[in-house]
Amino acid sequence: MQAQRTPLAAAVALIIGGSAALAAPLSASAAPSPTAHASGVVINEVESNGDTTDWIELANTGDAPVDLSGWAVKDNDDARDFRFPAGTSIQPGAYLVVDDTQFGFGLGKEDQARIFDASGAPVDAHSWAQHADVSYARLPDGVGDFVQTTTSSKAAANDGEAATGTVVINEIESSGGTPGDWVELFNPGAGAIDLSGYVLTDNSPEDETHRFMLPEGTTLQAGAYLVVEEADFAFGLGGGDSAMLFAADGTTVVDEHSWTQHAATSYGRSPNGSGAFTETSEPTKGAENLFTGVAPTSPVVINEVESNGGTPGDWVEVYNRGADTVDISGWTVVDDNAGHTPAPAPAATVLAPGEFFVYEESLLGFGLGSGDSATLADAAGTIVDTTTWIDHVEVSWARCADGDGDFRATTASTKGALNACSDAPVETPVPTAPEAEPWNGSPEVTPIAGGITLGEDMSGLDYQYSPEGSTLWAVDNGTGNLYRFDVASDGSVSPAAGWEAPKRVRFQADADNPSAAGPDAEGVTVSADQPESVYVGSERDNADKSTNKNTILKVNLGDATGADVVATTEWDLTASLPQVGANTGIEAIEWVADSELEGKLLDENTGAPYDSANYPGADGLFFVAVEETAGVYAYALFDDGRAARVATLESGLGGVMALDYDESTQTLWGMCDNGCGGTSALFHFGTADGSAGYTVTHVARPAGLPDTNNEGFTIAANETCIDGTRAAYWLEDGVQTDALKQGSIACAPIETPAPTQPPGTTEPPGSTETPGATVAPGGTTTPGASTVPGDGAAHGNGPDSAAGGADGGALATTGAEHLVLVTLAALAALALGGLALTRRRDA
Repeated sequence: MQAQRTPLAAAVALIIGGSAALAAPLSASAAPSPTAHASGVVINEVESNGDTTDWIELANTGDAPVDLSGWAVKDNDDARDFRFPAGTSIQPGAYLVVDDTQFGFGLGKEDQARIFDASGAPVDAHSWAQHADVSYARLPDGVGDFVQTTTSSKAAANDGEAATGTVVINEIESSGGTPGDWVELFNPGAGAIDLSGYVLTDNSPEDETHRFMLPEGTTLQAGAYLVVEEADFAFGLGGGDSAMLFAADGTTVVDEHSWTQHAATSYGRSPNGSGAFTETSEPTKGAENLFTGVAPTSPVVINEVESNGGTPGDWVEVYNRGADTVDISGWTVVDDNAGHTPAPAPAATVLAPGEFFVYEESLLGFGLGSGDSATLADAAGTIVDTTTWIDHVEVSWARCADGDGDFRATTASTKGALNACSDAPVETPVPTAPEAEPWNGSPEVTPIAGGITLGEDMSGLDYQYSPEGSTLWAVDNGTGNLYRFDVASDGSVSPAAGWEAPKRVRFQADADNPSAAGPDAEGVTVSADQPESVYVGSERDNADKSTNKNTILKVNLGDATGADVVATTEWDLTASLPQVGANTGIEAIEWVADSELEGKLLDENTGAPYDSANYPGADGLFFVAVEETAGVYAYALFDDGRAARVATLESGLGGVMALDYDESTQTLWGMCDNGCGGTSALFHFGTADGSAGYTVTHVARPAGLPDTNNEGFTIAANETCIDGTRAAYWLEDGVQTDALKQGSIACAPIETPAPTQPPGTTEPPGSTETPGATVAPGGTTTPGASTVPGDGAAHGNGPDSAAGGADGGALATTGAEHLVLVTLAALAALALGGLALTRRRDA
């Protein structure tokens, strides 16, 4: 039953610096000035965080000089009392600045500037909840309200512009707070933001009864909090739910957060206002979020975590730190992936005081990622403990001291025993570039012949093979332009007929708005199952560059008759991908056929090998790379705009800017830019023992490829092989001339057919191999290797999830995966492992 809607003034608390105020319409304004003083003197500008000094500027808005002798300047402490000396005056229209070298005290982050006349009567005041990026000043000069400015005008008229604000969801109470559920908004920006018409929803935004609109006049000052109560939005927040904030247009997602179960306290951003969501140490409604320094209260707690491939895989250790025996039968552990089912401890699992129980990866059914969490809940589903880490640690992540200390990186793994805690905390290591094998082809890379000039924001690149003539596709993220090139037999390219100029890809919503900015197109791919369509990956709408809109757009080439082409279908993946910055979302996209993945990729929804029958109508999977997480996420896309996330792969790199699938080696390439030295992660699906999972190896860029911002990469089909090599292409962002570059990579050798069966033999005949190698270009196996549950490595199928320890499979460790020119050694290695068919990318 829904709660009755109550007046907003009784339902929404606006809090500035921890003190609440009710208002309708809402406004987080500074404390009002006293009644205008007869003198006309006002505080006109304040600098509280100056590079050299803090200062307060006075202005005389009256028409007569004012004697300031004996007037007082104070902050929020009456004991700090500066008096102007005798003879101090201020002329009409003039400004007077007094700084901390004169008044003798600094102005704080949350403070006040006040002025009193010689009789002690208040003249003017201004309060603030955080330092201004520049200054607080009256706009218009002398008479307006205080705002944060973009430029300081010390001792002069305020003629700058007001700084702009932003808004984020900062904290969420979903399990019955005081007086009910609530969502806290926060403005981390430099100025006020108008929230009139913004819409707050749960995970059912299509349900009008679950949409609450903030009223006209709702403003949020910089550094201020706005708490929206359940009594106002009239729907409760569930154990598995979302909080979503839409802009005033009702459709643009400004911010959101989803969770799979209630927090024991609340979910909040760490650090406050900007970081990722995690469980707080206590609710801080309308105030800065708190996280550290609070020991758990449960007798059984999480004590140690292995997220990067332990023995035999990832694991979570719990510990009874209490004085009594505890039955933890049915107690569950889950990570931060909403698609993962919490894993219960077996029946009759009892811990005596000081005993441990380890949730092995085979029990969890999922791997733990480099940026992930582990949450422990009792048999009733109440969360009793949680820990979050931002990256894999070198050994393990554990409490020091055992049972009630803070988590830190340890010097030794102590699974099922007391932790190895040093006297001082060990810093979590930052990501490092993995060791990579040399490029398997010519080191030479040159600008492509023909002198092609492209846009200066080029990103995605994809090669589409056809016996009649292959195609190279490219996209520009600044304009949403789609380029189509014909590829000659020597690998050179030229604009295709009718594509002498690129076509601008359009969102469906902009079909009738030619001036719309369009998608921030970062990736492009084609599907052999639908050769007359092209798919573009976009991380945002260029009309709103501060907001995530991670979208795949399908365009029909038959519609590309003019300068623009409108998407026929769109898939918005924003809600199901990790929350990242608006300019660090989808960077690449690549389609892979079901035949390449059946039984090889581990499906995170079922915990079983991928079966395309579970996703009827999807026709292959689309892999998208997210720049900020460096993760690659596999999706089944349906014609009605629905999408299902199937798997998550971890690259082991600092970013993934391009994707390309090479059918001839059955390898998905994920290339990083100059942030990782141009290194690529090579994902190989399936393991040496035939089970589902993936391994990751790494390959360096060619020596002749400049270490620049290359955001596009693709390899020509093996059918184009000439003298043992085929073309490889790179696309550089930020330049127009020579952005498209060409090099070469070794072809996948063609296997020699096995001998035919001699007459009269009873042994099964040898199979005839078809073209294609089963080994991939070289690289060393990294902790990104992945296998099935319980076999010794993580799966990497959760958000930002890791892919376990080194796998013993031949592809990962024998070294035979180095694709060199056809040599006897390579042929011998391939003869043992050649199972792949050379596949064509039909145009």
